[in-house]
Amino acid sequence: MYDTVNMVRVVNFDRQAIEERARKSGFHLTDKHWEAIDFISKFYDYHENEALKVGDYNNALKGKYSSQGGLKYLYSLFPDGPVNTITQLAGISVTNTQDHSMGSVH
Repeated sequence: MYDTVNMVRVVNFDRQAIEERARKSGFHLTDKHWEAIDFISKFYDYHENEALKVGDYNNALKGKYSSQGGLKYLYSLFPDGPVNTITQLAGISVTNTQDHSMGSVH
């Protein structure tokens, strides 16, 4: 289990860059999208010295959003895969991106 309660932002992510990436992809970001993006950005910062894999992000998101429906809820926000979409928008690198079962696309 990941310590997601004590996560703090280490580096501020570039909100304008994320908005621009979303706009270019035809994606409109709501407050719910931003909440998930901020969570993953904090998770990334918190684990900055680790080689995080898609499954790590996936498990953190499942835990964070379990009361809202978990991955089903997140797929309603990010139909192309929550981990893939959020990390691409936030400019976060992920290892093991070929594991399509964990929310990434080819």
